[in-house]
Amino acid sequence: MPDESFFNNTFHGEIGNLIQAHLVQMAVPKPARPMEVPRPPRPWINRDELLDETRRHIDTEPGSPLVITGPSGIGKSALAAMAAEELRDRFSDGQLYIDLENEDMYSAARAVLLRLGEPKDQLADTFGGLLSHYRSATRDRSVLVIVDGAESATEGLHFEPSSGTSRLVVFALGAPPDLAVRRLRMSELSAPAAVEMLLAATTGVEDSTALALVTHYDSYPGTIRRIAGLIRARSHGADQDGDSATSLLDYPATDLLDATYHILSPSAAWLYRLLSVLPGAEFEKSILKVFESPSGASSGAYEELVNAQLVTETRDGWCLVEPSVSRDASRRAELESLPIELLAAMRASLRWYVKRAQLADRAIMGDRLRRAAVPADVDCPPFRDGPEALAWFQANHTALYTAIQMAVLHDWNEEAWALAEAMWAFFNNVSYPEEAERCYQIAVEATTQPVDRARMLLFLGRVRLELAKYRDAEAVLRESHSLAVEADDLELIESSLALLGRTNQYQGRYHEAIEFYTEALRNAQQGEHNRAAALQLLSLGRTHRDLGDLGTAERYFERALAAFTRIKDGRHVLLVETDLAVLKAELGVPGAVEKADQVIGWLRQAGLAKQEAAALERLAAALEGEERRRRLELALEVFERVGSVEARRIRRMLR
Repeated sequence: MPDESFFNNTFHGEIGNLIQAHLVQMAVPKPARPMEVPRPPRPWINRDELLDETRRHIDTEPGSPLVITGPSGIGKSALAAMAAEELRDRFSDGQLYIDLENEDMYSAARAVLLRLGEPKDQLADTFGGLLSHYRSATRDRSVLVIVDGAESATEGLHFEPSSGTSRLVVFALGAPPDLAVRRLRMSELSAPAAVEMLLAATTGVEDSTALALVTHYDSYPGTIRRIAGLIRARSHGADQDGDSATSLLDYPATDLLDATYHILSPSAAWLYRLLSVLPGAEFEKSILKVFESPSGASSGAYEELVNAQLVTETRDGWCLVEPSVSRDASRRAELESLPIELLAAMRASLRWYVKRAQLADRAIMGDRLRRAAVPADVDCPPFRDGPEALAWFQANHTALYTAIQMAVLHDWNEEAWALAEAMWAFFNNVSYPEEAERCYQIAVEATTQPVDRARMLLFLGRVRLELAKYRDAEAVLRESHSLAVEADDLELIESSLALLGRTNQYQGRYHEAIEFYTEALRNAQQGEHNRAAALQLLSLGRTHRDLGDLGTAERYFERALAAFTRIKDGRHVLLVETDLAVLKAELGVPGAVEKADQVIGWLRQAGLAKQEAAALERLAAALEGEERRRRLELALEVFERVGSVEARRIRRMLR
């Protein structure tokens, strides 16, 4: 069995030998089998026929998506959860759950590809390209894909997997009449079924009373859940006034949740208010330790909230505050008149998020430069590994960005920029450049020390480079460099110089880029930062190549290859091998074309599609006639496979 230590860039023996032996494969290890659909609700009443029909369609009608429509509160998500639970062993590669109610189409497409183990730097920049990649990624998989929260079924149909053994089920508010899909329509429960559901969710309620309540309100499962929560809260409380169920008829439907809150015990009502200052509606149960009183009363208060159905345990360790309550975290971030005790709770919860994000950062990025201290006054569970930590960031990135806003609003600057620093582990692996730019713009203003500001400016500059905002990137990177020089911080100086070099290189100012890279290399060598020095050697090689100075480029590539080999960075060894092989083909070295084809083949096996296509295009430029055309056609095939906009340019070259 071949040595698989290359997954961690750790090698036994010479890296050069491993490359020649064709053992360096940089494909990202696939994550664990995804089982993403939230747990099914209880009680489950009178939907068995619909569930059977859903299951029958999935089992017997391949190639035809199933669309299930109905209004909000009708139980679509509950049906999705039950179907997934019953079919958990039906699909060998698991279940994917895409929630379009809480994520836009582009972000959802990127996120699902990352959860399938596709590397970030191989993902396309357009929604169409992402869908092409998605079809490729699902071609050999057997997965159940459930799309929930769609406004129209047409949104969910974009996520149809390409494998004949996979299935797609879309839950939407509506669907155009001309869609060629199998359709089911959900309606409200019958009165007897609604009564059965209410009785199953409560105790001590007469059948006639339950019928009166269902008749007075409606028989949507969402409404029945609120009625049950209020009844359970009143039964739990000490203040009961006669028939607590029949008196519910006095409430308008819109007041049911408000009435439930006012019946809670003081400790439960207090915990509910504390949960209302969290940056998101979904939270990890472990954060409750932040709100723990010396008497341990928060445990009983939490159980009371669950009993009243104001808090739901959605999956292991995760809870959701009743979503029908106004829980707009962005609005809460703007509140300036919270009482002092809620402000204290808010800050404590934000420090919990800071520490949790820092632990996730360390699980993903390992040893890297960090400035912020880890809070010692809060307790957080650790992460098992990087994939778990990245999944946590993916689930929480919107709440974390809101937490930064909340911290800045209340002048908790240390928490704001510390959280932004930790989030780089997410933004470096998952491309949300617009969100990242907003995050670091806020974080820059939250810093109070020059060296911390320089650090945040570096992040902001890198994001603006990704957004092709070169002038803005250069401005903040120059400020970062100036602050780093003032603080005499070699690592920050080196990083700012390297990014300034990249900014100039991207704009075709190659001589200026070389100056910055050369100075960054000197700093890296002075500080004995071996990986940084290797990266600068690679950048210098590529810049000299772009400038047309191929001889100098070759020397830098040779030095970069030796440097990456010494530090056993397998991914970069393979990338530099490719650059060097293609460059030698451009120089006309005998046998170089065959060598370049071989190394490009290794890129293909490693799953580095974008690098493969770019190398094929460069190799084509060194060739003529049919050989040139063949490499361009191969590059076109790769660009089309990943949905890259570069495919259009290659097509023009082939005309």
